[in-house]
Amino acid sequence: MRVIIIKRTLIVVIVIVILLVTGLYGAYTEVFNDNEQKVIAIIIDDFGNNGKGTETFFKIKERLTVAVLPNMPYTVEDAERAHQNGFEVIVHLPMEPVKGKKSWLPPDSITSDLSYNEVLKKTCKAFDQVPYAVGFNNHMGSKITSDKNMMRIILEEAKRRGYYVVDSKTTKNSVIDEVSEAIGIKHYDRDLFLDAKSEYGVYKQVIRLAEIAGEKGYAVGIGHVGPEGGTITARGIMDALPELEKMNIKIVYVSQLK
Repeated sequence: MRVIIIKRTLIVVIVIVILLVTGLYGAYTEVFNDNEQKVIAIIIDDFGNNGKGTETFFKIKERLTVAVLPNMPYTVEDAERAHQNGFEVIVHLPMEPVKGKKSWLPPDSITSDLSYNEVLKKTCKAFDQVPYAVGFNNHMGSKITSDKNMMRIILEEAKRRGYYVVDSKTTKNSVIDEVSEAIGIKHYDRDLFLDAKSEYGVYKQVIRLAEIAGEKGYAVGIGHVGPEGGTITARGIMDALPELEKMNIKIVYVSQLK
């Protein structure tokens, strides 16, 4: 009788160990950084303003990453809806460009005439407004992303919150990668913009993104809700989904990239 009890106990222990190992392996493989599975991350910018195509994007049942503008009428609502829809949420931080008028920027944007203390305050205010955010990328910002001192302030606050950063690459002079490396924050670069004049044009951009992923293991694409992309971009992405499956390319959150 005693031998039977011991055997049963051993079986239970073995089963528990198998379940734990399986669970840990499953958690590990959620970070798609192996040599076989090629992945793409798709970021959709400019949420927060109930822009054209918003509802169409919410119909996509993939692991999209949604970049939400702060200080906009639908900032909180869009972030919450994105989270509920299974999307990853990041802050789309508006910054001053080299060309263009400041009046074109959303309220409380990061501009070059701000003191460093004001930059920090506006950054914190923007980050605080977007629920469920796990990172940020830049909206416009060719002037600010070229300024090491400005970017260090922004990136240090992002690191403090456990964020990652995606450089939208609006200028070849961006210092985001350099400063991110220096302070130790996870960072990624945009490989391709996905928007086009037609759904087929967007489809081709998504396939090109997949080809880039095939070359280097992963790739990051950015599309837009609203006039820059909207419904056309959303439908073009949906049109590309069957082909991505054939190519064995998986869409993942930015946070799942290696």
